[in-house]
Amino acid sequence: MLRHLFHRLLYAIPVLWVMVSVIFLLSRILPGTFGEQLFADEAGFYSKGSQQQKTIAYEQLLQRTNQQLPLFYVGFASIKAAEAHTGYSYLLPDLNWNGTGNQYHLWASEVLTGSLGQSFASTRPVTEVITEAAGNTILILLFSMFITIALALVAGITMVLWQGSKWPQLLLTFLIVLDSLPLFVLSLLLLLLLASPDALQLFPVFGLGYSSVANQSSITSLLNQLPYLALPILCMVLANLPYLTNQFYSSLSGTMQADYIKTARAKGLRSYKVVTRHALRNALLPVITILSDMLPALVAGTGIIEIIFAIPGIGRLLVNSVLARDFPVIVGIVVVIAVFKMISHALADVLYTLADPRIRNSAK
Repeated sequence: MLRHLFHRLLYAIPVLWVMVSVIFLLSRILPGTFGEQLFADEAGFYSKGSQQQKTIAYEQLLQRTNQQLPLFYVGFASIKAAEAHTGYSYLLPDLNWNGTGNQYHLWASEVLTGSLGQSFASTRPVTEVITEAAGNTILILLFSMFITIALALVAGITMVLWQGSKWPQLLLTFLIVLDSLPLFVLSLLLLLLLASPDALQLFPVFGLGYSSVANQSSITSLLNQLPYLALPILCMVLANLPYLTNQFYSSLSGTMQADYIKTARAKGLRSYKVVTRHALRNALLPVITILSDMLPALVAGTGIIEIIFAIPGIGRLLVNSVLARDFPVIVGIVVVIAVFKMISHALADVLYTLADPRIRNSAK
């Protein structure tokens, strides 16, 4: 099993590298560079300087961030060089070899040494910036994921046990209505219902408060932040619960039609024991695949939640970095999300082997 897991991670590394490289190149092709808006703002810090001073400062900024270098090893020739062609040679692209003095080579060299570079905006290491913002995102992800999985299991098992009554249909109708609400609409509704003085003001509206105190333990800090994280976690749970519950219920209902389940029922076992002891493990196999894709989807949803509730996290950092053209941070966040994706698929393989002994025996 460990050998199979190691091979899967080994094969995923080249795919991960190609994907992140494409993201790096695409991010640098975006219109505009870091610092353009800063120098173009007439009310900013450089508004009183002359045009020559602005030009010098901007060139120094480009040199500091290596944005003046070519993007890749190979680049297209200038328009004047292309116009110098004769005959039909202009139909072929005129390429220049830029050598190792390009932005991609410098970035790749840093990544291979364990560094994601420095942020253009703050000049701090990207790993430090992402680590600082990742704490709140990880809390929201972990709490929402475990609560969603637990509720989906309970709801799916309950609907299977109560088949033939009206409760499964009522619950499915509620989940369908809940699934039809976009995440930002659901967030605003919860804010109006549970954080408004005109309704039930049970939770803070946004932010994380001012609970950070020196020498404060991590548990105390977490308890102080929980009231601010309650609504974001609730939003993530309600947004992902309908789909996961429906998939688990469908898988469990199909498993209940198997011959060994009918045999277990014929032996006189109670319905609860038939579901939990015999059907549950096999019903988990297709759900594990869904869970392996759930973590990256939660990361994407967390970005919307963090913006609406003004919570400093990975999603909010990504949006601010895109707006500021802070390319090292953008690529660094993509690397983190891609690694999460790779780890989630590796964990899915482990869960497959634990859920089905036949897979574990075939992997040996």
